[in-house]
Amino acid sequence: MKLSALLASRPTILRQAALAHTAAAWLTLQHASTRISAAGLHGWVRLRQGDSSEGEAPWVTLTSEEIRPSVLEEHFTDDDLLEIAEALAYATDSDHADLEFCIEALGETYASPLLRTLEKAGVTLDIDARFINPMLD
Repeated sequence: MKLSALLASRPTILRQAALAHTAAAWLTLQHASTRISAAGLHGWVRLRQGDSSEGEAPWVTLTSEEIRPSVLEEHFTDDDLLEIAEALAYATDSDHADLEFCIEALGETYASPLLRTLEKAGVTLDIDARFINPMLD
C-alpha cells in the first residue's frame, strides 16, 4: 500500500471506527435496557466508574436508594457493569461514567440517541442483537 493511499483513506477509517464504537455502545445499552425491562426494575440508580486519571480504582458501582443491592447484583455482574459504564461514557462523551438516571429509561435516554446517529449515517440494523452480545444470556 502506498503512503498516499493510506493517508487518503484515513478520514473514511476514522468515520467507520466512530460508527463502530457507536454501534457497540448502542448494542450494550439496548441489551441492558431489554434486561432491565424483562426484570421489571424501576427506580433511580447511580452508576459510577472510578476515574483512573485521578488515582481512583476503575471499578464500577451501581447503587440505588430504591432498589436493593442484592437485586442489582442478581441482574448485573461486574463485567456487565463495566460494559455499561464504558457505553455510557461513550454516549455522554466522557472519560468515565458518573451518572444518575431512572433505570427503566436507560434505553430511551442513552441508547436511542446512539441509534439515531447510526440511522442518520445510513447504518442498517441487519442482525439480531441477541446473537452478538453475551450480556443477552
